[in-house]
Amino acid sequence: VTGLGIVSPIGNNTTEVAKSLREGRSGIVKCDTYEEMGFRSHVHGAPEIDFDDHIDRKLRRFMGDGAAYNYIAMGQAIADSGLSEKDVRDLRTGLV
Repeated sequence: VTGLGIVSPIGNNTTEVAKSLREGRSGIVKCDTYEEMGFRSHVHGAPEIDFDDHIDRKLRRFMGDGAAYNYIAMGQAIADSGLSEKDVRDLRTGLV
């Protein structure tokens, strides 16, 4: 592992997530919309992040929320890795 990135219900970077885990926090909350729609489960864990702070509007319009979370986490992982643009473009470089 060269670099880490994370967007989750308990934090939007490795520092926030580590702090939440140490404090035993859960990102699972009641979702009134699920109840109104008649879903059997009324809880979810959605990250709280403003996509506009991280992704260009033109690029974002072609992404679902899941893709946007991944895009932000990928950017964090690349920054954390210290890899150059040349290294990231290498066909042998992967993302998990």
